[in-house]
Amino acid sequence: MTNPEDVYILAQWLAGDHSNWEQAIDNPPFFAHIRVGIRALPNPISDQGVWLFLEQAYDFELNHPYRTAVLHLIYCHDRIEMINYRLKNAETFFGASRDRHKLNTLTVEAIDKLEGCTQWVDRADNFTFKGAVEPGKKCCIHRKGVDTYLSIEFEVTETTYSSLDRGYDVVTDERVWGSIAGAFQFVKKVSFGDEISR
Repeated sequence: MTNPEDVYILAQWLAGDHSNWEQAIDNPPFFAHIRVGIRALPNPISDQGVWLFLEQAYDFELNHPYRTAVLHLIYCHDRIEMINYRLKNAETFFGASRDRHKLNTLTVEAIDKLEGCTQWVDRADNFTFKGAVEPGKKCCIHRKGVDTYLSIEFEVTETTYSSLDRGYDVVTDERVWGSIAGAFQFVKKVSFGDEISR
C-alpha cells in the first residue's frame, strides 16, 4: 500500500548518478552506455511534494544530455504521481545534475507542464516502486516523422532503476521507436538522497 511518506522514499532512491555500464558492456549492439542524473531542486517550486531535475546523456557527452526534465512527485489518489515538465531553455541547465549550483536559478518560469505525461507510481513491496505513464495515450511525441504516444514502464529500488521507454503510432499502435531488447538497467553509482528534505 502506497502512503504519503513514500513520496520522499522514492525521491531519495531516485536521487543519484545512475549508469547502465554493466548492461552496455554485456550487450553493446543494443545498449549504449547511458547516464541518468537526478537531483533535488535547491529551491523547490512549491512546498508540496518533491521537485527533481533529471537529465539523461550518453556517457561520452555528459554535458550534452539528449533528455532533460523537471519532475514533481506528489501523493494523490492513493498513489504517487510524478508530474513531468519540460525545460523551455534546456541548454541553460545542461550538466546541472552534477553541478547543483546551476539548479539555483531554476524557477517556475523555466518550465512547462507536459499534459498527459504524468507517471503513476505505486509501492510494489518493501524494496520496489513500479510506475507507468498515465493511461489514455495522451503523452504525444513527434519522432521519426510520425506522431507517437509515449509508453514508459519503470521500476526503482534503493540502488537500481530500470526503464522501458517506447513510442507507438497514435493511429496504428505500432511501435515506432524505443528499445527492442528490453528495459535499460541502471545502477546508482552516487547517491544524492541526502538532499531530499521533508
